[in-house]
Amino acid sequence: MPYSTPSTSESSHGNRFVEYIDVFSQKDIIPSAAIPNQLLLFDTFDGINPLESLYQESANKMYQKLYIYVTKGKYVIEINGTEETLTAGMLITIMPENVTRTLFISTDCNYFMLVLYPKLANQIYTDIGLTYSNARMSLRHFVSTLTEEQMRRTQTIYSEIKSDILGEDYEFKEKFIENLLNVITIENINIHNYNPMPLQGNSNSRQYDIYCRFLALLNKHSIEHRSVQYYADQLGISSKYLSFVCISYSKKNASTWIDESVIQKAKAYMIVHHYSFSETSEMLHFPSMSSFSRFFKRATGVTPKEFVKAQTT
Repeated sequence: MPYSTPSTSESSHGNRFVEYIDVFSQKDIIPSAAIPNQLLLFDTFDGINPLESLYQESANKMYQKLYIYVTKGKYVIEINGTEETLTAGMLITIMPENVTRTLFISTDCNYFMLVLYPKLANQIYTDIGLTYSNARMSLRHFVSTLTEEQMRRTQTIYSEIKSDILGEDYEFKEKFIENLLNVITIENINIHNYNPMPLQGNSNSRQYDIYCRFLALLNKHSIEHRSVQYYADQLGISSKYLSFVCISYSKKNASTWIDESVIQKAKAYMIVHHYSFSETSEMLHFPSMSSFSRFFKRATGVTPKEFVKAQTT
């Protein structure tokens, strides 16, 4: 099933990592099943193994959310500079924003994987009354060992999703697949035992749609755009209304969301990728090193130099 490529951009320091590359949309990577722009499934491979596609010199900042279940062999991945080793019976859930690079795949490694694009991931969490699009969940990943029953149950759900995507259309097919995705997400939350943030407002309203669209835009564009007005214009609403919506669902206004997104990226550049202060300032499109330093201290209470020193001592 064909699927399109989200817009990507390569950093000026591309030898270190590539910003928001959709590696799974390369023409020679064939999913086992797909819903265009929403969901990719992998368990059998024609041509390049999708995890092998992450095995390259440049790391990738992932645009999607990943569920990877290893059923045999060993898989080693680096996430934001942290190495994780998965063996048979293990699950890793990787949130968007994480910088990943495959380090090793054993020749006998078997796994199945779901790749969820942001809009679908937000919709799933809306359906179950939660949100992962908040400061506690971004730039995070979770690794757990499943019981035999959990793995069997998860594989069964995965197989049903795949079978329905590839099968003939029928009434309520889309809703059935959506319900299965809700179930597998709840299963994974229970496996990892993490605590997403309950929604503060009505998840079925137009306001929540605006809130999710704002977070998706912020995820992709906060490096270049730091004004509330920019995001309000993209959404076709006023800046005042955008901040009202953000406060309704997260108790943080739009400006705070933007600042936190920029700070998260700055911290990753300096700690994970070891960029200099001037390189970080340039990557984040600040007019000068001093303006970046002032922004960072205003948001965190410490200068970039003080922050890096505290992290490395």
